[in-house]
Amino acid sequence: MTSLAGLDQELRRIGGEYSGTWTYALTDLSSGESIGKDADAVMPAASLIKVPILIALYQAVADGRLSLSDRTKFDEQHRFGGSGVLQRMTNGVEMTVRDAATLMIIISDNAATNMCVDLVGIDSINELQRRLGMEQTTVFRRWSADLVNLDARQMWVSTAAELARNLELIARHEAVSQDASEDMLRILRRQDYRHELSRLLPWNEMNMLPDHKQNWVAEKGGSSPGGIRTGGSIFHGERGYFVLACFCEGGVGEGGTGREAEGNELLGEIGYAAWQALAALQ
Repeated sequence: MTSLAGLDQELRRIGGEYSGTWTYALTDLSSGESIGKDADAVMPAASLIKVPILIALYQAVADGRLSLSDRTKFDEQHRFGGSGVLQRMTNGVEMTVRDAATLMIIISDNAATNMCVDLVGIDSINELQRRLGMEQTTVFRRWSADLVNLDARQMWVSTAAELARNLELIARHEAVSQDASEDMLRILRRQDYRHELSRLLPWNEMNMLPDHKQNWVAEKGGSSPGGIRTGGSIFHGERGYFVLACFCEGGVGEGGTGREAEGNELLGEIGYAAWQALAALQ
């Protein structure tokens, strides 16, 4: 059995030369044991905040405020740049609530995220996080033009420990309900973007791992200017099952500002080391 203390030392070694600030939290879902580095430090969440939004959406469904099959309409008030496809669509495009949630997660569609936020309400998202014991995870505003000049900590924040806990609730089928958790897992497993914690795993051209029914990653990542890179993943492999959340800020290495940025590289190395230690067949 891999020592989590030994893994913690390895992850800290990997991050030792990162030029910015980084934090992480990992929970082994088999043993319940956890490790981390500055796991309670409040960090900019970037699009990783969409995981708590997803949970709040499913809670609203469980409370009878919404149905996943309800139709919702994309309009000008939802339009926002960055990732996603809806920003390029004509006003009035309709989809189900679940379709909007799927776009929010698997291609990190910011306009679809605004649709989900408006359906649930910012206050409801934050109140649910407090009920779940997450004191720091907060959505301050929706995606809008006034974000351009804001500090990232005025947008959405969380901690590695709290984000990992959100993922743990989903993985253990304890987020909202067993059925809701399973459906959230289904969406997170269909992630199109593998640029963060799972980036170094052996994905094939179909975005699957070898023996994909046994080996899979349900995840969400995020990025913002200033070297902010975030990743949260549920790793399931032949030897183990664990959740990992990692936040990076301020990395200014030679990789640039895109998907090869220093933060992306660190996230990939952290995720791969944890996968090899805890889950991959050796």
